[in-house]
Amino acid sequence: MECYNTTSESTLTEVFRCFICMEKLRDAHLCPHCSKLCCYVCIRRWLTEQRSQCPHCRASLHLHELVNCRWVEEVTQQLDTLQSALPTALAGLGSAKPDSDRDKCLSHLEKLSVYCWTCRCCICHQCALWGGTHSGHLFKPLDEIYEQHVTQIKDEVAQLRRRLMELISIVQEVEKNVETVRSAKEERVREIRSVVESMISRLDSQLKTKLLTLMGQKDSLTQETEQLEHLLHEIEHQLHVCTRSELIMKSNDLSRMINGIRKKPMTSFVTPPVPADFHSEIVPPYDSSTFIMYNFSQLQRKADPVYSNPLQSKGLCWRLKVYPDGNGIVRGNYLSVFLELTTGYPETSKYEYRVEMVHQASRDSSKNIIREFASDFEVGECWGYNRFFRLDLLASEGYLNVTMDTLVLRFQIRAPTFYQKCRDLQWYINQIQSRSQSCLTPIENKVQATRFDSHPSVNGGIMSDVGTNPIPSTSHDCPPEKCVSSTITKEADSTKMEEEMDTSNNVATTSVTPTNKITLTSKSSNHSVGSTTSDSSIQTQISQVFRLYNDNFA
Repeated sequence: MECYNTTSESTLTEVFRCFICMEKLRDAHLCPHCSKLCCYVCIRRWLTEQRSQCPHCRASLHLHELVNCRWVEEVTQQLDTLQSALPTALAGLGSAKPDSDRDKCLSHLEKLSVYCWTCRCCICHQCALWGGTHSGHLFKPLDEIYEQHVTQIKDEVAQLRRRLMELISIVQEVEKNVETVRSAKEERVREIRSVVESMISRLDSQLKTKLLTLMGQKDSLTQETEQLEHLLHEIEHQLHVCTRSELIMKSNDLSRMINGIRKKPMTSFVTPPVPADFHSEIVPPYDSSTFIMYNFSQLQRKADPVYSNPLQSKGLCWRLKVYPDGNGIVRGNYLSVFLELTTGYPETSKYEYRVEMVHQASRDSSKNIIREFASDFEVGECWGYNRFFRLDLLASEGYLNVTMDTLVLRFQIRAPTFYQKCRDLQWYINQIQSRSQSCLTPIENKVQATRFDSHPSVNGGIMSDVGTNPIPSTSHDCPPEKCVSSTITKEADSTKMEEEMDTSNNVATTSVTPTNKITLTSKSSNHSVGSTTSDSSIQTQISQVFRLYNDNFA
């Protein structure tokens, strides 16, 4: 009877339990396809955050299709009432009988009251005393062992509950972190919108100023035009209305009026055009350079790559690499043009660039060939166009000056944002500071060693000389080019660069002479300065060294 009641109670509880959270139903709703009950909050979260289908039957499901089961709340209340009344009813029916049956020895049908510590099992007193199987074993009261096990399990359950609370706390912290991150992102978005709105306002102000200037110029010209048209109309009227004698009498007045208009020079009406450029506070301007290739036909026959002069841009060094006769599989058919980063930020960074071929036949900028793209550059990499322009059309289309045998290319580079531009500048400043420190350290060591040599030690001895260390010079080493082929492509050749950038700086060097003098030798001026070892002379030498250093590294 007890088993039946317990089973019925469990079955009813399972029916009125949410199949998503497995808890008591709250605001119960029904799936119209499988008739499963669930909490409205649970199913709404599933449908909005996961997928639009029932998690039980996998049928397509939307929020408006759910059936609201208002009667479930009343049923669950009645079920709770039955559950609270069930233990009392079972106690009155002698519910302890099944438990006592389960706690009886199968051999002697006696109550299990002894625990055999040796065999780790529960036995009755007859098994312990006369069974023979447990002779000589260690026995303990079953109630005592039971209490120990209950205590142990409760302790472990308590630990699990503490662990659960800790996990819940961690989950709450993560949720708080998620909200913090989202709030920070929204704050940045608000800041950006505010800044952009301010920028747009400033652009509108610039536009207003430019338009006011242009409208003033237009009004002045319009006024002068109307005055001139009125005068022309008056003269035409006099020519048609006046008789010959009257016209002769008025000719001086008409000439005076015409001369009065003509006295005002036309240059007074010519005003400089208002520039159409608007300063961007988000995207920096391009840095540009022009590459003129002389004797293009001769360079084309050599088929070797040609390099432009380096373009120094915010601490970065760029140059154009051109294959006059094409590169790789397009050799002899297309002009190949690549942009190379020779010195720059050590990590891969995106830069925007333009390559423009000038139309020399007309000097019409609208006919120039412009290629524009953005690529991820590493130091030593080349990005550009294998098929920039067909070689057989260079002369006929007017891009190659046949008379001068020249081809003109312009290239422009910029960082996509001012943030990246400032990052590059900061890297360049750090490089200069590091280079300065590496050059100053040996100079200071030598000056200090010379000062020690000029003064005897306390015991009359002479301080030992310090060996001179060569001052390092700066150089730009470009890593090998990487081979990639695409429409906007890294250069796909493995040939060694034929032109190396000579970026070594002239550095003043010092040496310690046997006569305790400091000799400064400048590679740029080829002269030396000698001084005695007095403090004032040494300070003068140091000042000269610093001056030479600044001249070479500024």
